[in-house]
Amino acid sequence: MRRHNAVPGFRSMPKIVRGAVAAVALLSAGVGISLSQGTDSAGKPPAPVIPVPGTSSAILATAVQIGNLPLGVITFPNGKAINFSVSLGSSAFRLDGDSQGRVWLLTDRGPSIACADARKVIGMEPDQICTADRNGRIYPLPGFVPSIYAVDIGADNVARINVYVPLKGQSGRPFSGRPLAKDEVSIGLDGKALPGDASGVDPEGFVRVKDGTFWIAEEFGPSLLEVASDGTVKRRLVPSNIANEFKDADYEVVASLPPILRQRLPGRGFEGLAISKDEKYLFAVGQSPLANPDAMAARSSRNIRIWKIERETGQVVGQYLYQLDEPYKFKTDSDQRERARHEVKISEIVAFGDDQLLVLERIEKSARIYAVRLDEASRVPPEFDSLEMSPSLEILEGDALQIRGLAPLTKRPILDLDTVPGLPSRIEGLAILGPNELLVINDSEFGLDGVRNQLFRITLEEPLWR
Repeated sequence: MRRHNAVPGFRSMPKIVRGAVAAVALLSAGVGISLSQGTDSAGKPPAPVIPVPGTSSAILATAVQIGNLPLGVITFPNGKAINFSVSLGSSAFRLDGDSQGRVWLLTDRGPSIACADARKVIGMEPDQICTADRNGRIYPLPGFVPSIYAVDIGADNVARINVYVPLKGQSGRPFSGRPLAKDEVSIGLDGKALPGDASGVDPEGFVRVKDGTFWIAEEFGPSLLEVASDGTVKRRLVPSNIANEFKDADYEVVASLPPILRQRLPGRGFEGLAISKDEKYLFAVGQSPLANPDAMAARSSRNIRIWKIERETGQVVGQYLYQLDEPYKFKTDSDQRERARHEVKISEIVAFGDDQLLVLERIEKSARIYAVRLDEASRVPPEFDSLEMSPSLEILEGDALQIRGLAPLTKRPILDLDTVPGLPSRIEGLAILGPNELLVINDSEFGLDGVRNQLFRITLEEPLWR
């Protein structure tokens, strides 16, 4: 159970990256510090531009180089060593008015391994490393602090990390990515249960407001966090039926979200967050259908709810029915083996006009981007928020939806990432750089299997708005 903080090549890294590494290392140990802004002057050749076959080079993907931020090497009880690094791809956001090339990025909870995957990832049986609960998750760095970063992409297509914002409570102390939720036990390297963190969150989507405030959507509650520009959480909006569970949180907890949101599957809460142009409304979406009335309904359903929330009050003002694609449409994943409906998930949403959103669906290697306009025809009536409603929205499909006057949002295809060669698996972050330019980033899972953060700029054939 040794941890090696020395990282080969650390001194040769640019100053700003070394600063981020040092900051992350200290925060992993529970020490709060701030990272001053700076620049990376390392000269690198422009990244390659990759034409997409069959499109007459109308769609181009340009690789953007980004530094790796090591967290150190963790040695597990069986001697297996993994060199962890910060994963910046949980979400991406670009704010109109930011400096040229500025993009904001987000980490999730930190390195964690499902006990069910212990044999595959670290070569240990679940009952060896997860003695506390074989259904839990292993946290190799239990003190990791979920954080926001900003990168500036230069004309040389190099992304320089210039801002680092660790999340912290009202007391000023950073908090962890460990859940308090009873349905997921956090486990240390000794196999024993780790204490839950009442303030802990698993960030998956975020936006930045013009006044510098952030809003983060996270999976555990699921919940929404209002965060000051320095990373201090101002308040957390949670489902009203679980507010008491967070009574010891280091910030204000507001019970404003519908109880039915608590029906999310473990690890599949809020995944995407967008903000309206006038900044009055937030749009939140779960990764998967709700387990309503049970987990089997979630695993077989294609029906996702997009929630429209008034930012000032935290109250839901509407919800809309979005329907996931069938698995066979994700060609690269489906070619390997037959995929099930529950493997299709939403990873990101981005607003680009009045009640207009981009939606990123994916399995693992395949991802598809759609545009939707939230309209009255696809609004879900409030009665479907009741836990007693039968049949539930998640069970209905086809004619059964039409009979009840429910219509899924019309999806306009924007891009099938299977047609863009060279992109990594697990694309989770999506941002709009311009009318016909997107940025995507992968979730590197903190370096498991040697995966690194990878950024790409994608030039579309037609502008998003017409």
